[in-house]
Amino acid sequence: MRRLLCTFTALVVLACGDDGRAMTETSTTNPTTNPTTVGTTGDTPTTTDPTAATTTGHSGSATEGTGPTTQTTTDATTTGLTTMTGMTTGSETAETTESAESGGFVCDPNQVEDTKAFTYISKFDTGIPDAVLQASYYNSDADEVMIMSFSGKARRFKVDGTPLGDVFDVPPAALPKLDGATYDPITKVGLLINQDCVLNEVEPKTLAILKTQPLGFGMSICAGLALGLDNNLYIASYGTDEMVTISRDGLQEIGRVNVVQAADLDGFDGIALIAGSENFLIMSTSPTTRAAIVNPAGGVVVAASELGQAAPPMIGGMPDLPDAVLTLCGNGHAWVCEAYNATCFDYAPEDGDKNACACLIPQ
Repeated sequence: MRRLLCTFTALVVLACGDDGRAMTETSTTNPTTNPTTVGTTGDTPTTTDPTAATTTGHSGSATEGTGPTTQTTTDATTTGLTTMTGMTTGSETAETTESAESGGFVCDPNQVEDTKAFTYISKFDTGIPDAVLQASYYNSDADEVMIMSFSGKARRFKVDGTPLGDVFDVPPAALPKLDGATYDPITKVGLLINQDCVLNEVEPKTLAILKTQPLGFGMSICAGLALGLDNNLYIASYGTDEMVTISRDGLQEIGRVNVVQAADLDGFDGIALIAGSENFLIMSTSPTTRAAIVNPAGGVVVAASELGQAAPPMIGGMPDLPDAVLTLCGNGHAWVCEAYNATCFDYAPEDGDKNACACLIPQ
């Protein structure tokens, strides 16, 4: 159990990540693991067709009940971002006060309690006409979300799901088969990855291309992207069912984990760093829609279970086929979008809303 303490002062402004796989290539064998070799054809999303999903593991979706009411407070010194609530007591509060009065800034990820479950609270229609939502990220500097489709339609949103502007086109250089994204709070760029495992750095609001970098490392059908607290990239290799860790510059493989063997998650199709934690929320779309929480080494923190049921990590509000998963460090929530619909689902953390953005900056 990790506990995390963030304190904010009046002089500090806080700076505070997927589905669909085109079946176009055969995976390469990793020398340290024995991933399943997958041969596929056609530029189609990796997620199973929605009509097929009703016959593979969906024995009654959970009722979309309303989750617990969450409360947030606004700190005028943090430009409208929500502050951590319900997370400090006794000596922790005293330490926070003392640090604030002395003008210091404390942000120790090891002092914040990890979120281990999320409960459905609401959903909204994105209005994106290409209803194959596959990539998204939370821009912690602007406190807004970018949601993108497999074929390259994008739209910005407030954290309550309200659109910010019209739908626009993702630059062609980031296509085709867009299938994962995250935000880098250090370089302040968006990171997009497609199923051919090409990484693009983009301007976070306009998606203008800043840098393009093909990746290798034996990955097949890249289907999700996250940036860890260690400043390494964590990529969902759908074709090999591996979580592959690569240095932020994209030049070195750090490690790889077969998530079928490690977490009993087959059809690895999405990954996001959990706000205020070093752990990752990971998801599958085939043969069943399941989620789990793992640490950077692939160790299981919360065992895999079907989305939309009563078991954590994702309780209630069942998407037919989950994709484009992200977490919002400004309030600790997780969003899961539908792979074949224009709808996204909002889940609140079990430990209450909190602003952990400063602690998500790679340490």
